[in-house]
Amino acid sequence: MKAVTITAFDTPPVLREDLPAPTLGPNEVLVRVHGSSVNPVDNGIAAGMLRQMGVEYEFPAILGRDYAGVVEQVGAEVTRYAVGDEVFGFLLHANPTVHDGSWAELIAVPQDMYISGAPQGVDLGTVGAAPLAGIAAMMAIDALDLSEGDTVLIVGASGGVGSLAVQLAARAGATVVAPALAEDEAYLRELGVSEVLPRDDDLAAAVRERYRDGFDAVLDLVNYAPDVPAALVKDGGRVASPTGAAGEGPGRTMVMATPTPENLQRLARLLADGTLRVPVQETYELAKAPDALTALATAHTRGKLAIRIK
Repeated sequence: MKAVTITAFDTPPVLREDLPAPTLGPNEVLVRVHGSSVNPVDNGIAAGMLRQMGVEYEFPAILGRDYAGVVEQVGAEVTRYAVGDEVFGFLLHANPTVHDGSWAELIAVPQDMYISGAPQGVDLGTVGAAPLAGIAAMMAIDALDLSEGDTVLIVGASGGVGSLAVQLAARAGATVVAPALAEDEAYLRELGVSEVLPRDDDLAAAVRERYRDGFDAVLDLVNYAPDVPAALVKDGGRVASPTGAAGEGPGRTMVMATPTPENLQRLARLLADGTLRVPVQETYELAKAPDALTALATAHTRGKLAIRIK
């Protein structure tokens, strides 16, 4: 089986072609993966950062979280899926060790977690780029409880999670504001951003000039400390962040994307009915997945970098 793995903390990810196919448990389905994508957590895993959190690595460790594909085999106790079903989801970074990942031709997934039926009418390559970022965006916008008349600032709006969160915030009736490069303005306005603030300027000063009282809500996908959103949100406003920038207290939410069947089914509905579209900047073949990791970490990207596996 082909898969992109790391074999030690001081070696780069590489494509291997000699790995055994997963052993299928009675409650698991074997999925032939068609598409995946790159997420920031993939770079953290590849760099060994989870070791600092006390998480063990079991080498060779396969990289990749997202997946979309077709069920190839089912375990003896599986009742929810059948051979030929199109499915999607994402794998946890460790379960309990860092070992299994989705940048592989085949993965084994339990039928009651990390998996759902794929949205109909959407290409599996595109679907494979959606799960982690899509659920993170849904959870963030849920936490901000946006409604008609609210003004929300989304920091990191052009990235994978941000590009999806913008669409959901606009759909909720909020006015969406985003700091961005001038070259990203047309892209963001097409997604639903109403106003673009210069990204390289003093953001707090720009906000005070245009929004004296601050924003009703802030989604911060970039910063790791609560200083920036705390200075930009109204008294009593809401802040959400998956990076630790929300802080603590009422109206502050640390966003955690969880691949439950319910979350995945909800995401599938949003993708199937066109409420959400997944902007894919570039697609890499499986052997080039390490290049996609580098691009995500070093280049300015819009939307998602997808991985084609089949």
